[in-house]
Amino acid sequence: MHRSLLLCLLLTAASPSLAQPDAKSEVLAVLDRFFAAMTARDTVAMGRTLTPVGTLHAVVPGSSKAPRATTHAEYLEHLADGKESLLERYWDPIVRIDEAIATVTTPYDFHVDGQLSHCGTDVFTLVKGPDGWRISGVAYTMQREGCPPSPLGPVRP
Repeated sequence: MHRSLLLCLLLTAASPSLAQPDAKSEVLAVLDRFFAAMTARDTVAMGRTLTPVGTLHAVVPGSSKAPRATTHAEYLEHLADGKESLLERYWDPIVRIDEAIATVTTPYDFHVDGQLSHCGTDVFTLVKGPDGWRISGVAYTMQREGCPPSPLGPVRP
């Protein structure tokens, strides 16, 4: 009995599925790299988190305007041209993964030059290719007033 239990444990430990990194952690690591690249205004690092073709959609709650769409290429240009310091923080992400596609929905706050600019909800769509997970699209709300305090606390200078 003990030998069969030991054999079962050894086979489980050697299983390839257990040896692979956790997919949820991989997906969230892409978001972390995306936001770190944004803060650093590092378009090369940012480009590594994005698919070559994709779109970001900004939605202003209560606005009658259509969502503003920006291609990945346009976003990288804007990031390179800007001078302000940017910081986006997220918390409580909900991650769903089905094979090689994933979505992440999360509340966030966005700071420009150390001041709260807006808050809202981010929805990321990611796809997994030969080089790993990449962001294929983002949709987010931009709430400029009435942002609840972040559970992450105030931004530190």
